[in-house]
Amino acid sequence: MGSTATDRGRFYAEVAAEFRQHYRCGPRFVAVTGVPEADAAGAADALAEALRAAGDTVERVSVTADTAADAFRAEVVAPSRTREGVLVVDGPGLLAPEFRGFWNFSLWVEHDPERSPDWSFVATGRKDPLGAPREVASVLLDDADPARPRRLFADSC
Repeated sequence: MGSTATDRGRFYAEVAAEFRQHYRCGPRFVAVTGVPEADAAGAADALAEALRAAGDTVERVSVTADTAADAFRAEVVAPSRTREGVLVVDGPGLLAPEFRGFWNFSLWVEHDPERSPDWSFVATGRKDPLGAPREVASVLLDDADPARPRRLFADSC
């Protein structure tokens, strides 16, 4: 099966539970990024809401394409390392090599209204044109129907 669909609240509650299973305490960092057509900010807001509902203290930050990794580290990551809670960040390029080491967990958001519910790169026989960002993300999802995000699986497992 290539994807699963569910209602928005339950979907993000399940992603939050998956994150919390592995990262229970201390300063924790989540990146939410994806294709330009996707609503990464909306996905980050929904995940932050689910994490708060589960009892976490959450800070939300958005970055732009011109945000430099060194400045982000100094201005956002370093101060957050001294606090208990989850920093949820959305923006373009957050899974690029210069940002990759900041994150405990990450979401890659697709937006393809024509995608089959059984989609996967394995099922289609296609090679991933974006490569590394999708390969390093903890969770892949499609937000073509914002009320029913779908989890995607791009591996061969």
